[in-house]
Amino acid sequence: MSTASQTPGALPPEIPAAVPGGTTYADPWEGCDVPYRLRSPYPEPATEGPACTVCAAPAGIGDTALRPDPRGRRYPSGAQVLYCTPCLPPAPLVRTAEGVIAAAMEHGAATPAEIAQAEADAGIIFDPQRVEEIAAAAAKQAHAEDEAEIAERGRQVARMAGAQRKVDAVARLLEGRPGTYLLAVAEVAAAAEYGTTPLDAFPMPLTWHSEDGVDIPGPGDIGRRAIIRCRSAHGQLAHLVVEGDDRTRLASLVDAEVRVPDAPCPTPGCGAADDLDASDPALVGWARVEVAGVDDTTARWYCSAQCVSDALTRAGAELAAAEDIAGADL
Repeated sequence: MSTASQTPGALPPEIPAAVPGGTTYADPWEGCDVPYRLRSPYPEPATEGPACTVCAAPAGIGDTALRPDPRGRRYPSGAQVLYCTPCLPPAPLVRTAEGVIAAAMEHGAATPAEIAQAEADAGIIFDPQRVEEIAAAAAKQAHAEDEAEIAERGRQVARMAGAQRKVDAVARLLEGRPGTYLLAVAEVAAAAEYGTTPLDAFPMPLTWHSEDGVDIPGPGDIGRRAIIRCRSAHGQLAHLVVEGDDRTRLASLVDAEVRVPDAPCPTPGCGAADDLDASDPALVGWARVEVAGVDDTTARWYCSAQCVSDALTRAGAELAAAEDIAGADL
């Protein structure tokens, strides 16, 4: 028989341990997620509630108060290992200190100072000043790393800002031009390369005609945006959007004295005849106007001072026309 024929094949899978009589026991840790170093060396007490893992004493007060395992060990069920005060093992630091003190005493250390020096040499006790210096050095290093990261982020943002300026320049070059407009490649390349266009120093003129109209919001509209529909020099539609109080400021800058009194008010009920209830909360802030001498002497309700002014302007024009006709008849 050759040596090769005596070499055994693959080993059989590991099976549970067997006891006399053929009985086998399953491994209680099988399928458990508890790491090996945190597994309890004791079986879980067969009690209804928490109990000491050594003496099985239930939870109580004083010496029977249960405390968690200093090493954080657990049972196969995942429950935490508990100890009563007499059975509680010393913490790892205490064990280390005990070993250092025992070694120091074996080498002749007898006084508290010698034992304390041995603990200091072993690194169990620390100088508060040294600890503070180490913490300060670590904080300084972390601060320096943070500053370096912030500086790198700043450089990245700067590079991105340069790329964004180029994109904005190309957008400005295309702005207001119709889709069929042809641009020279040199113009697009210059905008993409330098982030500027030949037209940056010149404003884009927009023209508004009365037939284009203006969308004016009513008093209750959300956003209060006025949209002025304009046209660019290439005939492209452009919307000038003015929001909030800026609408009033724009009107005053354009010409606050010029009004169009015949323009309809978008507020429902504005200019209605005198058939509204003055106690209606919806009419708070409205004004009731009646002008003597005009053809329509009906009192009417208006939603704002602007609408009242327009109504008086229309009445004044009507009275002036009536006076002109009366003078011509004379």
